[in-house]
Amino acid sequence: MTETVETARREIIQELRRAGIESPELTADLLIGFVIERDRVFILSHPGYPLGGDSRARLNGLAARRARGEPLQYLTGEREFYGRAFHVTPDVLIPRPETEFLVEAAIGLIRTNRGRFSSNIRFADVGTGSGCIAVSVLCEIPDAFCCAIDSSFPALTVAMKNARRHHADGRMAAICGDLLTGVATHECFDFILSNPPYIARMDYNNLSVEVREFEPGLALFGGDDGFEIYRRLIPASFRRLSAGGYLLLELGAGQAVEVERLTAKEGFLTETIVKDLQGIPRCLAARKPYRSVHG
Repeated sequence: MTETVETARREIIQELRRAGIESPELTADLLIGFVIERDRVFILSHPGYPLGGDSRARLNGLAARRARGEPLQYLTGEREFYGRAFHVTPDVLIPRPETEFLVEAAIGLIRTNRGRFSSNIRFADVGTGSGCIAVSVLCEIPDAFCCAIDSSFPALTVAMKNARRHHADGRMAAICGDLLTGVATHECFDFILSNPPYIARMDYNNLSVEVREFEPGLALFGGDDGFEIYRRLIPASFRRLSAGGYLLLELGAGQAVEVERLTAKEGFLTETIVKDLQGIPRCLAARKPYRSVHG
């Protein structure tokens, strides 16, 4: 008897539901669509579409991995972010909607302040991961140039693949290093953007299985209290920003007050704090003054 989309879908939904996976119907449809290279409309409107033995075996393997908690995005290798599809692997964090607030703020500030800078905008994306921040900004600001920085070479490989996919690779340089240490000492930026690791290690057990066991810890944890990278990145950024330049940082829930204190201590002026749809501060934008005791 020939296997069909309908029979496979029913069995996968049951397997995912038993495993406690959220939205088992949608997940089953996306996995089936990924394997047979069709969209969800096709899956739902063609229940009798035949599945070959190889396709069913591949589906079984993917469904079992999802049932064990592996994120769907790693299984399909893709995630949508800021209206574009990005390639993802277990070497990078899965882009999240809250990071879009940082991208939106960066684009707005670049457009508003373009006249302050004498040449094309140069910005750094520190801890670039998949490159979703860097590439999204480059696509919206077509004359900008970005240094995409990460301490993980495999992550940079993913970022450059995404840059090529969206035709931004000619304006993006990949630098492997710790924060800004890999950038030439004379290099200054108009903007520095970062979604740094900001989860406290003490919160490890509170994370979902999908995050805790499958996403890269290097990109998740910011020391014992979650502020370790902020403490290092903020002063480094002050030194590498041009006068009037901007630092934009993604924030974890409840971190805005401390991060704003750290930026003010270094000499930054808070420009804005962007809240998400639930009212949680998600992005802090701070400006380096034109004149400062720090030089």
